Amino acid sequence: MNKSILGVTLFVLLFTTGCVSLKKSIYLQGHITKELDEVDQYYKPDKSDYLIKPNDNLYIRINSLDERTSAFLNNDGGSATANISSPMSASLQGYRVQLDGSIQFPFVGKIHVSGLSLDEVREKIQLAVSKYVEECSVNVKLLNDNITILGEVKSPGRFLLYAEEVNILEAISMAGDMTDFANKEKIRLIRKEGDVQQMLEINTLDERIIYSPYYYLKPGDIIYVEPRKLKSMALSNIPLGLSLTFLNTALLLFALFN
Repeated sequence: MNKSILGVTLFVLLFTTGCVSLKKSIYLQGHITKELDEVDQYYKPDKSDYLIKPNDNLYIRINSLDERTSAFLNNDGGSATANISSPMSASLQGYRVQLDGSIQFPFVGKIHVSGLSLDEVREKIQLAVSKYVEECSVNVKLLNDNITILGEVKSPGRFLLYAEEVNILEAISMAGDMTDFANKEKIRLIRKEGDVQQMLEINTLDERIIYSPYYYLKPGDIIYVEPRKLKSMALSNIPLGLSLTFLNTALLLFALFN
């Protein structure tokens, strides 16, 4: 092979495979090309509430002026506050939704909650408890509201959602953001709706995802970030200093042989 061709080839190979295109790295760019009918079908501004289903685990706390009654209903021995920051402690304080869609609440009895939103569960429990306790308020949270993030992110794993509304970009930030190898145009979202398992593809480069019904996540969602084809070449993770050293050496050898 001609020495000049060899040098040029080394130079081009290093800088075309060792760098990630800026256009492939910026979130929420302008409209990404799609067929118009596909865009109209996919991008719909919708943010539906999560509906309680069997086997969900609910954290329920009653607050009232009568501390003894509150302690009895909360079954916490009179503790003024409940610790739900730890998944283990939160799970022990939760009420598991039975297969018939109900929970067994102290003093009140069976309350059907399946198919209701958290706000509707809160209102229903408050109505039931207010018959026995005056001036009370009810706090309801979902304890199994976690998501799983896999693939080309810096810290993959399972994450507990402390906020009631978390979008896909916020979730990715919880996993330390995507790596340089991530294909931001192909983020797979796996979601189970009843007995139906869905797998959808989301393009985080397209700014219109904020109007997608899948922009906000639901408990149990699995996010898989696909790798780019570049990863198979394993060159974009070469440190810049090493890349420059390699280039200098190649150029030196090229000059020497010339």
